[in-house]
Amino acid sequence: MLRRHREIFYGLLFGFGAAAIDTFIDSRTQGKSFWDVSLGMTLYRSCFVIFGFVLGWLLWRKNESERGFRSLQDQFQGIQKEMDAPITVIHAQTQLLLGRPGLQLPAEAQSGIRIIYEQSQKLQSIYRDNVPKSFGQP
Repeated sequence: MLRRHREIFYGLLFGFGAAAIDTFIDSRTQGKSFWDVSLGMTLYRSCFVIFGFVLGWLLWRKNESERGFRSLQDQFQGIQKEMDAPITVIHAQTQLLLGRPGLQLPAEAQSGIRIIYEQSQKLQSIYRDNVPKSFGQP
């Protein structure tokens, strides 16, 4: 839990630290004990803790969406890597079937192979040209 919500923890730590520093400075300037504080000052210093918590929570929300995007990007790149070899194989095999001299295929089969070949060309084009640009890769 601490690992997942560390920004909130650091915000609370920041708030408690600010409250402790303020208490220390106030006790030194007034010549009082560190623990000798009034209720009003305790409520005032609790604002530091609340502010730290809110700051940590806002930072956690911002980073949570960034972590989600990075996770999605990693998943997409994994799918992209897995797709590369099958797309290339399908394209190469259909090209071999269409370009092989002396191979007599029925018209329907040849038409089907041609459609598969054209669709594999489109997939290769999308894969190589458009997809990397969408994630800011060279």
